[in-house]
Amino acid sequence: MRNLQRLGKPQKLADNEVQWTEDFRQSGKNRPSSSQYGHKDIKEHLGKISFQKCFYSEVKFAQITEAQVDHYIEVAEDPAKAFEWENLYLSCKDSNQGKTPNIVLANTSCLCPFTNSDTEIEQNLDFEDEMIFGLTEKGRNTIQKYNLDKPIFNTLRTNELKKFNKLIYEIAFEDRVLDDDLKNILKSFANPDKPFSLMFKKILMKHNLI
Repeated sequence: MRNLQRLGKPQKLADNEVQWTEDFRQSGKNRPSSSQYGHKDIKEHLGKISFQKCFYSEVKFAQITEAQVDHYIEVAEDPAKAFEWENLYLSCKDSNQGKTPNIVLANTSCLCPFTNSDTEIEQNLDFEDEMIFGLTEKGRNTIQKYNLDKPIFNTLRTNELKKFNKLIYEIAFEDRVLDDDLKNILKSFANPDKPFSLMFKKILMKHNLI
């Protein structure tokens, strides 16, 4: 998870939010149609916010169609927020499906990419190799709520770590001086547009490279 800045509302939502909300509330259904709140234009707009990554896990989407749109405050909790722009978050299926409901684990007890700064997130979450763990209760709650310790995430983080470690090995094997150019290549793994950038930022911080 990294701090994110929300962009303005996409036109598709601006044009339809009021009518979609009214239709949903009168329908008597438990959930609105995902073809509306998960419309490709809305997904693409959310993807611009997070560099095509899941807001929670930082999984990078090869195609935006892989993403799901999550209601931060659940529709069952507040139907009026079904199409509210600030309530729509981009998620991968492994974070979204099986997410702990607010009635069990409240959003307020977890980290949020829009309200918590990068520094605050770093103070609550850490990594041991590919394994994520919470430094605080809020960090542990965040991992639990968004399933951030699922085996699939460990596998995906391992794959990215292999790329990083391969570069480290090449630098050491070739006995190269760790000059600014090489440092910048290593630092690029922590860029916000890269998958699991928080993990790499924490690694670089531990080795005083940033």
